[in-house]
Amino acid sequence: MNFVYQISLNWFVIYYFCLGLILFINGLIWYRKPFHFHEYLREHAESGKRPLLVMKTLRYLALFSALSLMLSLVPFSVVELIFSLWSLLMVFIFGSIMLKWSQLQVLILKNPEAVIMQIKKGGLMMISIGFVLFMLTWYRLTSWGYS
Repeated sequence: MNFVYQISLNWFVIYYFCLGLILFINGLIWYRKPFHFHEYLREHAESGKRPLLVMKTLRYLALFSALSLMLSLVPFSVVELIFSLWSLLMVFIFGSIMLKWSQLQVLILKNPEAVIMQIKKGGLMMISIGFVLFMLTWYRLTSWGYS
């Protein structure tokens, strides 16, 4: 296996595992205790400022997704290409939601119960995506001869 293939393999194994772990743990927290994130959103909605933590997370996810897109083309892999494009699509969707923060902050302040339910649903989605990323980690390790 040459050097470029090894870099790509290591990147995706580490990226899938770390992102899956972060999503799984954060999903559990959001599902079990959605009030903490709701409080964070409510505070920013009252102040009128966009949540800086969400914006930084989107920025780093965009950076890592772009890097993944480039590395999926080096030894061309359809699975990694689909994952990278999906990640960029998620960044685009959540970024476009954050652009409408003025409308979103009104909804956060008006309907706290609905926001809490959406946070719980988001937590369940994060848990399921975390499991998928763990399976992709296992797939990458076994398909390249690691077992």
